[in-house]
Amino acid sequence: MTRGLCAVLCGLGLSAPARAQTIPVVDDAKLPRFEVVSVKAGDPNADRRLVGFPPGRFNQENINLFNALLMAFNVRPSQIERASLPELVQRDPFTINAKAPDGSPRSDLPLMLRALLIDRFKLRYHVDRREEDGYVLTLARRDGRLGPKLHASPVDCPSRIAAKGRGQEVPPQPAGTVECGVRNGPGLINFGGMPMSLLVQMLSNQTSRQVVDKTGLTGNFDVELRFTLESTGPPQVNPDGTAPAPSDAVSIFTAVQEQLGLKLDRGKATVDYLVIDHIERPDPD
Repeated sequence: MTRGLCAVLCGLGLSAPARAQTIPVVDDAKLPRFEVVSVKAGDPNADRRLVGFPPGRFNQENINLFNALLMAFNVRPSQIERASLPELVQRDPFTINAKAPDGSPRSDLPLMLRALLIDRFKLRYHVDRREEDGYVLTLARRDGRLGPKLHASPVDCPSRIAAKGRGQEVPPQPAGTVECGVRNGPGLINFGGMPMSLLVQMLSNQTSRQVVDKTGLTGNFDVELRFTLESTGPPQVNPDGTAPAPSDAVSIFTAVQEQLGLKLDRGKATVDYLVIDHIERPDPD
């Protein structure tokens, strides 16, 4: 997801979602559906581009279908099989506006988007499950003590966010608690009142490998993890050819252990891949 798209998502009251590695398989005929849908060809030269789930809706403007697939199946870009991906998905922009039935839970919106792609774009797909090298997340200490930047939270932020999405009034958070929301950036994972599954998915995104949670931790947590983004290019040097001064920043593996009291060890993980079998241009509205 580009920085521009992330900014638009945040403007719609959303954070860039953490992506799952297991794709829920749902009977297409039983998927919930939007009650009003408009699909039009987008303008490839337009300056305005957005995509997101504002309350009760899906809006996409001048964006290709790749982003819609990411949101409909809640996957990382690397989980969409590129070898079979039609040019239509990556090349042509579309403008889509869809409204859900009143009272629909926010969790239904991605499934409604999946149904929209099936109904209007004749999407056909299958899920390919593969075992790959990944990481296992465990407690670093035998006594179970957590690190200084990982704390149990009394706030159930997923429930609060869902209530706001339904238009319900939500009381203020208790004094001294970390505000609900995800505040991420380069070398930073920071959120309040969220389950371990969110941390696991964000670590998967950062390491580009599936992370399996074996910590046994339940409930909601506040997390603030700071690390350096490791380069895959040649070693950096100063203009005079000398090595740069050591940095105080640490790798994500060291940061997880020192700051969170957890460990990332190599292991095997099962990852789902979305394979697009067919998709076509829709009939105009």
